[in-house]
Amino acid sequence: MKKLNVNIIFLTVLGVGFIPFASGTFGSLAGVFFGYIINIFSFNIFYFLIPILFIFGVIGSNIYENKTGKKDSSIIVIDEVVGQLIAMMPIINNNFLIILSFFIFRLFDIYKPWPASYIDKNIKGGLGVMLDDVVAGIYTAIIVYLLSLII
Repeated sequence: MKKLNVNIIFLTVLGVGFIPFASGTFGSLAGVFFGYIINIFSFNIFYFLIPILFIFGVIGSNIYENKTGKKDSSIIVIDEVVGQLIAMMPIINNNFLIILSFFIFRLFDIYKPWPASYIDKNIKGGLGVMLDDVVAGIYTAIIVYLLSLII
């Protein structure tokens, strides 16, 4: 019987990261789903959950990289979840903007505008894995918030 690896379950967000194509996109979708569920209970949970997921994401990614030698593996999608949760925070009650935040976040996560590109290239280990998605999430949050003022 194979041993249950809690770190892998966490990093892959219950196995989402094992989807063989577009795992980052599916990770972001998981972030949208979790954000929607969290907001049903209390928006304030975001303030505690995001830092906790970030810290455990850094630690878990470091453990994974040290054990496997794989740097920023595509199975790790907890970073997309954290970035997407950040992106959704200012517009959590607007379904249209939540969907838009998903697409904008994916673009920023893929194209990595500065300083995300710098972080991606220069910060190694779990911190680098997590931090470039945090930057993409912050950029997205700013844009969707500004759009919410116009719409």
